[in-house]
Amino acid sequence: MAPRILACAILAAAACPARAEAAPVAVELVLALDASASMDRAEFDLQIKGLAAAFRDPAVLEALKNLGPKGVAVAVTQWGGADEAKVIVPFTRLSSSREARAFGFRISRARRAFQASSTSLATALAHGVQVIEENAYAGERRVIDVSGDGVDNGGLDLDAARDLALASGIVVNGLPIDADGVGLTDYFRNKVIIGTDAFVEPAADFSDYARAIREKLIRELRPLGS
Repeated sequence: MAPRILACAILAAAACPARAEAAPVAVELVLALDASASMDRAEFDLQIKGLAAAFRDPAVLEALKNLGPKGVAVAVTQWGGADEAKVIVPFTRLSSSREARAFGFRISRARRAFQASSTSLATALAHGVQVIEENAYAGERRVIDVSGDGVDNGGLDLDAARDLALASGIVVNGLPIDADGVGLTDYFRNKVIIGTDAFVEPAADFSDYARAIREKLIRELRPLGS
């Protein structure tokens, strides 16, 4: 039997082929933050602070403006070991700078939900698929943006989770935090991201995370076809 989160994601994808009643948005975006075993408290806090700051950044706000009135629906999750994932800021529609800044404040108040025992990128992706399929929005583009500082060692099937995202029409982009200098960017490029125009925006270390997530959001908050 498939592990719980992966199994639920498969069922959610199968049950929601159209979602005709969902509110249209330009982009559905899940921001999946690393709370795995390799992430200490200070490092997790740098992710939270960097992401919150990005929603106050003028260039990110301009990218949001360029989406037009449909805006973006964004959720923030955290993930850790196998079957350890949680939504920490639920899907919220943003179509103005004021709404984006308020969303950034909500991110800044988020707290770590668990201390994981391993690093399961497969869980991050499968959970991201699940929350996209189950939310109240229908995006012209659907994206999971996963940050992480290590390779998958959680024991679940990462390839299956990637395939599930691809089959669901969801692009997976990656933000590897290569603080240990182990070539994590290549790992994310070859083993994590998937889908049309999927990309990696690496951070050299945790102090570089705020810059990387800003650049990543600017690329992800773009109109369809641009």
